[in-house]
Amino acid sequence: MSEGNPEIRINNGYAHISLVEEEDGGLIVEGDAGNEGGPASIDFWFCLVGRFLTDKVINFPAMKNTMASVWRPGKGVCIKDLSPSLFLFQFFHEVDVKRALDSGPWTFDQHILLVKRLEENEQPRNVPLYFTSFWIQVYNLPIGFMSVKILKDIGNYIGTFLESDEHNLMGVWRN
Repeated sequence: MSEGNPEIRINNGYAHISLVEEEDGGLIVEGDAGNEGGPASIDFWFCLVGRFLTDKVINFPAMKNTMASVWRPGKGVCIKDLSPSLFLFQFFHEVDVKRALDSGPWTFDQHILLVKRLEENEQPRNVPLYFTSFWIQVYNLPIGFMSVKILKDIGNYIGTFLESDEHNLMGVWRN
């Protein structure tokens, strides 16, 4: 091989590189970094971060396919594993995010998914995921106790009341 060979020139170039513990300068970011709108930019408003309530390792490819098929997002979803137990769900439309949040709680392999909408500049690994919301149904309430106030009191006794189905107290009362 001769000195004109590109492989030898590259190897000789690498031979002269040295790494010292402290370098002058460092990374200099000019302008508004991260907002170029390129493929790496993420609209965090359409992102959910979640983890499954289990110590078992989640089968990521199976979970990814299952969640995408049950959520049926119109504009799609990109699911990334941030760690073996933490996942980022990136949607591309508000309707899809709302459906995933409002139609839960969700499970995979009999493990509940704890999920929270990611806020701007919030680090997904720092999001506390300890709570989820449940719909509850109360049977055999006496007629005099069928009111929004009683429903709120029951919800707050069990946990934190969020909302009730607006059709609960309408129409003919049924057993």
